[in-house]
Amino acid sequence: MKDRVLRCLLGLSGAAFVVGAPHAAPLHFVLGAPPQLRARASAPAADTERAVISALTPRDSALHALNRLAYGPRPGDIERVAALGVMKWIDRQLKPDKIDDGLLAAREHQFTLLDYDRGKLARLYVEMQRERRDRKRDARAAMDSTVREQRGRRMASEFQELAVVRAALSERQLYEVMVDFWTNHFNVFFGKGADRFLMPDYVERTIRPHVLGRFEDLLIATAK
Repeated sequence: MKDRVLRCLLGLSGAAFVVGAPHAAPLHFVLGAPPQLRARASAPAADTERAVISALTPRDSALHALNRLAYGPRPGDIERVAALGVMKWIDRQLKPDKIDDGLLAAREHQFTLLDYDRGKLARLYVEMQRERRDRKRDARAAMDSTVREQRGRRMASEFQELAVVRAALSERQLYEVMVDFWTNHFNVFFGKGADRFLMPDYVERTIRPHVLGRFEDLLIATAK
């Protein structure tokens, strides 16, 4: 899993180093490179210096990883990742359950949207559809329907705000990046019919539990 994440998301070329030492093994060597690249990685210092290879400092590596595997660096992130080491930081990110995310958890309590399960969201959609039909027959029903539709728009706005808050505050940055990736991969048009109401439950109970697991499990979950 770790190698797959590094290859697909970090996107470092074979010329990029993950540590600051000029003779340290480059990322392609760490991941298991072909023999010819391994030989090049172990070449004398003079050959390495002549090669068109730019060594990254620990800060450079940290910035690159945060731009690729997170939503970019926040104040102090570069220094923390550089001090810990990029590879150790990635190891931590691949185990999100072991990362304390108390600040985000406290903020999430303010989102009432998370209190709704799929059944409640579906009932809200059915009620709104019924009231739309009643609008043509009763002026009072039309007023009530407008209130319901405004509630639906507020829920949509809250759902989008929640995604931004998680991206900004979460210490589980790779996890949140992968939630966004898989949500987009299994494309659901947010503005289409019932999707606007059911999308929050879909993300919370279908996408989020499987983002760092087996693709087969995620695929089956989305098909249910």
